[in-house]
Amino acid sequence: MTDELTDLLDTALYREIASQALYTAAWDKTQDPGAKALIKELAEEELKHSQAIKRLKEKGLEKGGWQRDRISDLKISEYLIGPDTIEEAGLQETLVFAMKREQQAIEFYSKMMSVMRDEAAKRLCAKLVQEELKHKLKLETLYDNLFYSED
Repeated sequence: MTDELTDLLDTALYREIASQALYTAAWDKTQDPGAKALIKELAEEELKHSQAIKRLKEKGLEKGGWQRDRISDLKISEYLIGPDTIEEAGLQETLVFAMKREQQAIEFYSKMMSVMRDEAAKRLCAKLVQEELKHKLKLETLYDNLFYSED
């Protein structure tokens, strides 16, 4: 594994662990039951991501690459102003916060992909962008259904 790829995996792992810690800490600091449930789910998702990245570090990347799916982007988070923290946040604020974090991750891995020289690292960045897009779509769809659905 190249140094570039190892550094990318280490960075991705750090980001997932930091996100999990953020959500875990916020869980105790909100009273909103909907926000608590969402925060718990987000922390569990970040744990799964960190475990997947650890497996990649141990086993290496598969040859051949991944299939790129076409993932919709509702772009809801791009038009919302969100809180800087989710401590004591309600469900809506928690969703906006999480959508914004996913958008930041998409932007980060997209930028990383453009500066990587190693092809395996570029493919990994593309895969991580896809994963973050899936998470963002899930959150934006939930937000849309909860706060913009027409009766």
